[in-house]
Amino acid sequence: MQRDHHWPLTGGKVLHVVGDITDEVNSFLGPATHALAQSGMDQVMVVVVVDEVRHRHTVAHLHHSVQLVLVPRLRNPLLQARAMFEACSRVLAGVQMHAVHLHGMLPCLVGACAVRASGTRSPIFYSPHGSRSLGSMRWLGVIAMFFAWPVLRPSRNAAIVNTPHETLAFDKWRSAELVESPVTEAFLSAERREARHPLIITGGRLQSGRSVELFAQLAVLLSSEDLRISFNWIGAVDPFSHRRLTAAGVGVFDANDDAECASRMATSWIYVAPDATRGFPVYLVQAMAAGLPCVAFDCPQHREVVVDGETGFLCSSERDMMERIAKLVDNPAERVHIGEAARAAAKHRFGELTFNAKLLAAYSLPG
Repeated sequence: MQRDHHWPLTGGKVLHVVGDITDEVNSFLGPATHALAQSGMDQVMVVVVVDEVRHRHTVAHLHHSVQLVLVPRLRNPLLQARAMFEACSRVLAGVQMHAVHLHGMLPCLVGACAVRASGTRSPIFYSPHGSRSLGSMRWLGVIAMFFAWPVLRPSRNAAIVNTPHETLAFDKWRSAELVESPVTEAFLSAERREARHPLIITGGRLQSGRSVELFAQLAVLLSSEDLRISFNWIGAVDPFSHRRLTAAGVGVFDANDDAECASRMATSWIYVAPDATRGFPVYLVQAMAAGLPCVAFDCPQHREVVVDGETGFLCSSERDMMERIAKLVDNPAERVHIGEAARAAAKHRFGELTFNAKLLAAYSLPG
């Protein structure tokens, strides 16, 4: 969808309203705060948090100048919405905003209502980040839009989406800007040095149990003393998933930053994305940037980043995936060829300079 607006440069701050900081949200928010800070914008972020070690990595990715307003996690969804609304209202009171950016469905509902109550006339941007409201639970989006309609009107406001697939949900909006998450130089410059024996990896933080189940099954089915294939999961998982992966012989390594994650990817033979994703496939794109041949489940989000047979492989079943992995294990030349093609495609499409330019254009800020 072509951009047909130009928001006036009014000064002030950019307010981000964030609910769950998933892999998809974090991959966009961190680089976005750095790009906006470099353009001279002040930023404040209202975010719902759980004070657990596995969530603290998200804060480290934000620009140091971002003012954080933390809202504790509450069990009661109504009380959670009220706490978030009150936090947004305090931030909006008497402050000129250049833009208000709502990330996810709960922030969409609560943030829009807070904007309305405050009388703020700043441009509003919405990013779904793979929200269920765009898929099987789309009725949630209808409900949220009903309550937020006085402020979050498609004819007046814009969306900043993270995948081409999401633009389909915003055909009636004034604008839907595609700004895909970038990959850092740590992945693009990682030196490939395959382990002595086959090493198959996947990755993610707080992924669905389905991804854990499928990867554990692959590890069991492909385990053999003759093949000597090892399997690793890169990223934090819950205790139950950790036990399940360990039982299947999968090593679990939580990489604290991009450099560590890229280093672990560099020694791997193949990256596998065993399940569909609703949002931006963060780890799949990072693996491509690190030069790994990738085998991914065939779904719209994966088809948007992988060209089957050229920059990776798309599989429709577990059997197909196993066969493709086996072929790649036996063919080092193909691993190199596909990996190099994947890295070139990732560098061209997901470089940080490309991301920064698109984001600032969406906000109508000088580069």
